Amino acid sequence: MNNLSIRISIYSLLFFLITPSLSAQQELNCGIATQSVINLRQSPAFAAEMGTQVLMGTPVRILETVHGWSNVITPEGYKAWTTEEGIQKMNPVDYAAWNAAPKVIVNTYFAIVRSRPSVNATVVSDVVWGDILRYQGLNGKYVKVLFPDGRKGYLLKQSTLSFNKWESRAKPKAAAIISTANQFIGFPYLWGGTSIKGMDCSGFTKTCFYLNGVILPRDASQQALTGENIDITKDFNSLQPADLLFFGSMKENKQHVSHVGIYIGNGEFIHSSGTVHISSLVPGTLNFDSFNTKRLLRAQRLLTRVDLDSSIVSVKKHPYYKLQSRR
Repeated sequence: MNNLSIRISIYSLLFFLITPSLSAQQELNCGIATQSVINLRQSPAFAAEMGTQVLMGTPVRILETVHGWSNVITPEGYKAWTTEEGIQKMNPVDYAAWNAAPKVIVNTYFAIVRSRPSVNATVVSDVVWGDILRYQGLNGKYVKVLFPDGRKGYLLKQSTLSFNKWESRAKPKAAAIISTANQFIGFPYLWGGTSIKGMDCSGFTKTCFYLNGVILPRDASQQALTGENIDITKDFNSLQPADLLFFGSMKENKQHVSHVGIYIGNGEFIHSSGTVHISSLVPGTLNFDSFNTKRLLRAQRLLTRVDLDSSIVSVKKHPYYKLQSRR
């Protein structure tokens, strides 16, 4: 047995050890998202409500496939449906080989993968910020990439970053989270969205953290239960940039969270509501948000709890991703 075979066997064994069985089927129920952005729905129908999105290269667990629709679980634990062609099913060996291979992650808003290393070549696919593809080598200004479903193409090297270098940011700084958030100002609100093609409020916070190597729960009500609670009863002096602010209502002495934003300092926060924009908690300022200020419920500090809180996990240590190779 050569070194590659031994490596793949070890990866396969590790995956079985960390991944509980999801059905009685003999094949490994895992897959990789194959399109730039995939819409996941609450039930197996195009008319069903969109619950979330996953990006190309995202590993998922497949619970079942019914009439062309797959019921999957995302890395943050969200269960929803997508069309079968959006997910490349893999057996244990193929999945281990995919994880063992070097990757690149797209680090620009939008790019095109072409059939040849030329701007005049035919289009293979679009890709967006956060998509992950398999690295196949360099060709001048281009990176040759392999898609999860076997398609091949060429992507400008300047649009990519080594996956290994990216995931090494296991504990990003607040400045990095804020910088990412600011790059989405003006982007549209989209219910269920978690990509540059549109984001809802919790999709926005989730995406800002994911693009810095950290996976959060999907919904605002779930995010509100993570991290370290920060006292905001008297003023906002205890808040720090990148803390999450949660808004909603009190019902029967219980908090009902319905909105979330990222605190950026000086009484301001950035959030997705209509569009991604910056609002203020301070009365008298031009961007004062009286509606949300009145319904501010709590603040949570997440960056101090990465890989300490079971719901705030770095990509580097997440069981869905941690078998990725090093390049």
